[in-house]
Amino acid sequence: MARHRRLARAAALLVVLVWARAAHADGSCSGPAAACCPGRIEHGPERHVMSVGVIIMGLSSVNERAGTWDADFYLYEEWPPAANFAPQTEVVNEVERHGTQFEAITLRDGLCIRSHRIHSTLRAPYNLRAFPFDRQQLAIELSDDEFVANELVYQGRPSAIGFDDSVRATLSGWKLERELEFGREIRDFRSERGGPAYDYAAFRFEIRRHITFHLIKFFLPLLLIVALAFSVFWIDSDDLGAALTIGVTCLLAVIAFQFAEASALPEVAYLTLADRVYVVCYVAIAMAVFETIFTNSVSRRGDKPRALRIDRRCRKIFPAVVVVALIASIVRAFTEG
Repeated sequence: MARHRRLARAAALLVVLVWARAAHADGSCSGPAAACCPGRIEHGPERHVMSVGVIIMGLSSVNERAGTWDADFYLYEEWPPAANFAPQTEVVNEVERHGTQFEAITLRDGLCIRSHRIHSTLRAPYNLRAFPFDRQQLAIELSDDEFVANELVYQGRPSAIGFDDSVRATLSGWKLERELEFGREIRDFRSERGGPAYDYAAFRFEIRRHITFHLIKFFLPLLLIVALAFSVFWIDSDDLGAALTIGVTCLLAVIAFQFAEASALPEVAYLTLADRVYVVCYVAIAMAVFETIFTNSVSRRGDKPRALRIDRRCRKIFPAVVVVALIASIVRAFTEG
């Protein structure tokens, strides 16, 4: 019987040791436990001030359709040690955490310093009105999950901020336009009526889309298709079949181009710059086809010289109107954005 008791105690001790080792490996209480990692967290009247910092090591998978982007970054937290206090920082706009590394707490120069490397997918409110000449603002937003604004606030200056040099080289399809900027504000928790206010810290930066791909793969062929559609003005007005074949073929080609480009974008409730360009091309090609049918009708009624005069005027009017409409569409897209 005594032997069974000893075995039970040994098993219980083993479970406790395994649990403690797992908690330590998880980083929940690494470092000097007494000063920076208390056994329990309590709320009190004291207001704690801490600073946060972010160094972005990697930036990838900018996904406009899903409204997300992937970030690989170091998160730094610094706060004066206090009894029964440890910040519970969360990444507010995080969708999915892929991994956390090197989480550790140290006591240095009278401050608790916690650092860890995080790889996660984050949300972003993409504004695609100027697509594909658009700029997007991405952010890493932080707040404390446990302490409201009366108990914890962030310092106005970050403890660390910046990009690793490799970020600019590995960011595909986009260019970093601005350096990281830090800001903080106190906001109410809107998920519940009369909810408490929390302090939020945000690290924001701007990226600009590389437009060469879209200019070469889409807009240049698109303008060539429209120019080809305008060749109906040089076809004899009696040859309606050839003119209609060119016009309908060009219209179908523009539709195919738009479907190919729109497959990577979400279904937004507004027109992008690219949508406006496609609308101009649709209208221009359709009007060219209608003009061909009209001049053919005029020619069949025996007034071929008039049909020829209409074709000659359209050779100048149509390109001029298309250029003006494209300029107006671009200006409208940027002013609305």
